[in-house]
Amino acid sequence: MKKSLTKIIIAGLIALTMASPAFAAKKKKDAKQKVKTIIIGTGTAYNPYCYLDADGKLVGYEKDVLDEIDKLLPQYQFKYETFDFSNILLALSAGKIDIGAHQFEESEERRKNYLFSNESYNSFITHIVVLKERNDINEFDDLIGKTVQINVGDNSAATILKYNETAPSDKQIKTFLTKSLQSEPLVAGLKSRQFDATFMPLLDLDKDNREYGDILKAVGKPLNSSFSYFLFRKGDTELQEAIDGALRELKKSGKLSELAIKNLGRDTTKGE
Repeated sequence: MKKSLTKIIIAGLIALTMASPAFAAKKKKDAKQKVKTIIIGTGTAYNPYCYLDADGKLVGYEKDVLDEIDKLLPQYQFKYETFDFSNILLALSAGKIDIGAHQFEESEERRKNYLFSNESYNSFITHIVVLKERNDINEFDDLIGKTVQINVGDNSAATILKYNETAPSDKQIKTFLTKSLQSEPLVAGLKSRQFDATFMPLLDLDKDNREYGDILKAVGKPLNSSFSYFLFRKGDTELQEAIDGALRELKKSGKLSELAIKNLGRDTTKGE
């Protein structure tokens, strides 16, 4: 009887051992099948946030933050699609992407149409910027009758357009509306007097001054003070909550601040 029982136990152990690799493989396969691909829409021409390096690789603060989030969320695999800034949210609405990632600031219209992350990952304090040789623009009221460059969809544009809605005709600010104008044409436009002023964070001001010879200055009080968020489709709370949790972890560990300093030269995660 003892021998029979021993044989049964041994046989069971052999069967279990033989089954274990198959079970492990199945478990691994099931886990792999549960990984969901998340398509992230971003841009390629907003250095140092999201841009292409010399090899055509997507890099910048935006990408670094998302890479760290991806590491913390094994249930997801991030893939990227690139668009012009003005087309990212259109792609989100159309279901072509799952996350909009391009330093999006809060606005009433965006809140109506999209779900925001509850956690921010960068701050945007926007200043009036002019050529250093200009002495006629020192505060917001000096923009009256002048032409300012504004980008479609950003908070600076919303501020100026809202001001013009209620301002009398003789107190209007003229606008030069563009799609996320890059540094070279921006500086060229200021030099040629195509427009008199623009708006940017101090980080971008410092970068352009390094590149073009210390020719720009910020004047007056900040025009806007806001934070950047990831955007999702309405109702996509599971993904939103997962991203929020990862961002909280990156803040707690100090990694988010580290990435900001690496890419931006300063910790802009809490405000300038």
